[in-house]
Amino acid sequence: MLNLRNAHDIPTTIVTGFLGAGKTTAINHLLAQKPEGERWALLVNEFGQVGVDAALIGPVAGVSIREITGGCLCCAAGLAFEVALNRLIRDTSPDRILIEPTGIGHPLKIISTLTGSYYHLS
Repeated sequence: MLNLRNAHDIPTTIVTGFLGAGKTTAINHLLAQKPEGERWALLVNEFGQVGVDAALIGPVAGVSIREITGGCLCCAAGLAFEVALNRLIRDTSPDRILIEPTGIGHPLKIISTLTGSYYHLS
């Protein structure tokens, strides 16, 4: 896991690893530890057209979940990633953001997006 802060000063955690590494299990553990009064946003990426991980996470009080299917956040779904992230920030004003890319996603490309001209470390 890697913790970043974006331009909106929201702590952001990227939970990455290969298929079957336990990313969804780690996210469920983090969500179980969420302070009661905080709003969290979760961005889940599925490589295929059918999402599975969001269903395994399920609804959690105070957590907004957005799923991006059909490609990896770092390449094919890069624009969809930025749009979904912007909407999560705008619509939910989260206290924390969790991002789960696909098992084939390259975390450095995601970090590059988050630290680029629109998103950057504070």
